[in-house]
Amino acid sequence: MTRLAALLLPAALLLSACTLEGFPSSAPRGPDTTTAGTCFAVVSKAEDGSYAIAAGVGDGSPQPSAVYTRGLTAQQVDAAVEKEKQIMTINPECLTTYVHDRAAADPQSVAAAAQG
Repeated sequence: MTRLAALLLPAALLLSACTLEGFPSSAPRGPDTTTAGTCFAVVSKAEDGSYAIAAGVGDGSPQPSAVYTRGLTAQQVDAAVEKEKQIMTINPECLTTYVHDRAAADPQSVAAAAQG
């Protein structure tokens, strides 16, 4: 049994060092949105200063379907995130949730708004 553990430990360490292409290794990791039953709402900031939100339920596929809404203001995207959170609490398909809100997508603007 100890030999098996000695063989599996290095393999696990090597696999945990891998990162997905396009994602920095320091990126915060939430629940896997490709897992069936993971409800997600992910906010991103566009170059023009507007925000977008992708929301959906993981179905086990590598790229789950999501509803994308683009061109939102800060207030609109905050309201959309709150609405998605409410839906996640009552949706029986949501076994786990992952929310990446505006504060996570654009921490500088949120901090500046709080100061000013």
